[in-house]
Amino acid sequence: MRQDVQFDDPTEALSAKGLTAHLADTCLALHQSALPGHVLRLARHCLLDWAAVTIAGTKEPLAGIMARTLASGEAAAGACSLAGSAGRASEFQAALLNGTVSHALDFDDVNERMLGHPTVAIAPAVLAVAEREGLSGDALLRAFVGGYQVAARLGAAMGESHYARGFHATATVGAVGAAAGCSILLRLDERQTRIALSLAATQAGGLKANFGTMAKPLHAGKAAANGVLAARLAQQGFTAREDALEHDQGFGSAMSDDFQPGRAFAADAPEWEIEDNLFKFHAACYLTHSSIEALRQLRSRERIEPDEVAAVRLDVPAGHRKVCDIVTPRSGLDVKFSIRHLAALALYGENTSALSLYSAQTAHDERYVALREKVTLVHEVASSGFGATVAVDLADGRTVVAHHDVGQPLRDLDAQERALLEKAHSLVVPVLGPDAAKRLFAAIDALETSGSVTDVMSLIATA
Repeated sequence: MRQDVQFDDPTEALSAKGLTAHLADTCLALHQSALPGHVLRLARHCLLDWAAVTIAGTKEPLAGIMARTLASGEAAAGACSLAGSAGRASEFQAALLNGTVSHALDFDDVNERMLGHPTVAIAPAVLAVAEREGLSGDALLRAFVGGYQVAARLGAAMGESHYARGFHATATVGAVGAAAGCSILLRLDERQTRIALSLAATQAGGLKANFGTMAKPLHAGKAAANGVLAARLAQQGFTAREDALEHDQGFGSAMSDDFQPGRAFAADAPEWEIEDNLFKFHAACYLTHSSIEALRQLRSRERIEPDEVAAVRLDVPAGHRKVCDIVTPRSGLDVKFSIRHLAALALYGENTSALSLYSAQTAHDERYVALREKVTLVHEVASSGFGATVAVDLADGRTVVAHHDVGQPLRDLDAQERALLEKAHSLVVPVLGPDAAKRLFAAIDALETSGSVTDVMSLIATA
């Protein structure tokens, strides 16, 4: 049964209760409603992937900087677990650190309607609140799904111009999604929930100018922490407008040139936004993945050797230039956002899922640099979304072409689970060891019947 309203005519939403109220209704509907089995499974998939990238992220330099900074600011004490630390913290601190660490590798999932990374913004928030409150795994899953619903629908309402203007939706839209999830866990009433969404909206910020630096993962941590704070303030009677998302000087109008609330509830919107979740299997910006996959196909199909390549053209959406076109990468982080360098790596047959590949050494390797300089970006087909068409000119005069689109979710959940477990195994075992990794995967799989989230969080803390 559908949990919230949809509109055949998107303009109906503008004359109805208002976007903030409708998104609050989405939260209220999930206070007790049972979720379909496949939705629960998808939520567990998201949390499995989140746990894996978070545990691996604890070994990144930013994790230590975050931990030291939080510890120096105030005593590390509280009810919540910190990734990679035996210490405890407040739920706000835990959401901030865990969210930041989980996005450190930029290896986490994305959603096209949200135009951002949903799980790294929402999961750290709801896990912190669930851990502090001693809530069940079932309550956690319901809250996560609700937060995901709100984030993706708000992202759709904001349109592509929000992202194009330089806002990172993971930070902005993600904060509202995190507040929604926490509101569900805390069982806030209708007015409190609207206020929580508004409080998250007024805290939202995050600039794409910082992509390729430690500031980008901080966006996820801030989104999660802002969501926790918004829900807790609303619970205690803190006030805000109840229509801050759609107000003429609110979230939508201030941050988008094409704000259309009706898109959130259009008839073609997914019943469950999580059904369109996209997982990453290359440890780089998601906008580069279609190009990587298409070039891998060509390399295999045509048996291309790098020295046979005369030129490479990547036909991708024009917006790629503002996100993942660092022309001269100098660090491992830069490589993650250098579509030309990644194209060279793909044509060399390198494993772009391997974390060790993303290093300064890779950025400066003369072989990759020489091939990278043969790569150009074109926008001839007016591609949109995540798709890419690649053309490789070969020394023998041939031009070979391939197309790939990683914007299509994998509907075979068994196959998706196998792929996610393989990815999680490669990330978690080097940190926790095989036995602890097995216990973690089992604990996440059993969340639906678990009395608490303690088993999951305790293992993440030992990373």
